[in-house]
Amino acid sequence: MNNRDLIKLYFDEKASIANNIDIETINTLCEKLLDTYDNDGTVFVMANGGGASAAEGFATDLRTHPFVLDDKSETTNIRRLKVVALTESSGALTGISNDIGYDFIFSEQLKNFMRSSEINKNDMVIAFSGSGNSKNIINAINYVKEYSVFTGCISGRGGGKLKDIADLSVIIQGTSNFPGQTGKNDNNFHIEDFQVSITHILTGMLRKHVEK
Repeated sequence: MNNRDLIKLYFDEKASIANNIDIETINTLCEKLLDTYDNDGTVFVMANGGGASAAEGFATDLRTHPFVLDDKSETTNIRRLKVVALTESSGALTGISNDIGYDFIFSEQLKNFMRSSEINKNDMVIAFSGSGNSKNIINAINYVKEYSVFTGCISGRGGGKLKDIADLSVIIQGTSNFPGQTGKNDNNFHIEDFQVSITHILTGMLRKHVEK
């Protein structure tokens, strides 16, 4: 294939994936996010690798975008959403990895926020994963479930183990023949692209919600 053919392939694959995403599952995740906002809960986000960038971008959007005027001239006085990105502290990530183990980089941080099922019942965790099998995310999901925290995952490749333990899983289906996302990386670029797309949908829906 020449370059133009590969570019077309990428977008053709993306269009096919978009047409097969379960909108109802995304809508349910959105409703849970709005419930968390309405009940003054906290949203925790986490991911590995490229997904960490999506998680941090999502956290930034949720913290600010719904509360800025369209002309960006000023921010509003509307109550903001509490958001914690568990990937933002290099000190925490490297310290926990070095002293306790990489599999616990998220669950150990969450211990600073979990109090009881009554106190944390309005919180939610949103995890981003390519395979759905990352041990550090699985450990974190299992930990917060003890505190009645709602758990959502946005992943590819069938959802992996996370699909069985998270309260809700948005699965980005499909396979790819584009260079760099074949073999064990199958569909990885598309998975990450759609993870970001879904975060933008959720951010926009929160913006609509707070403007009521």
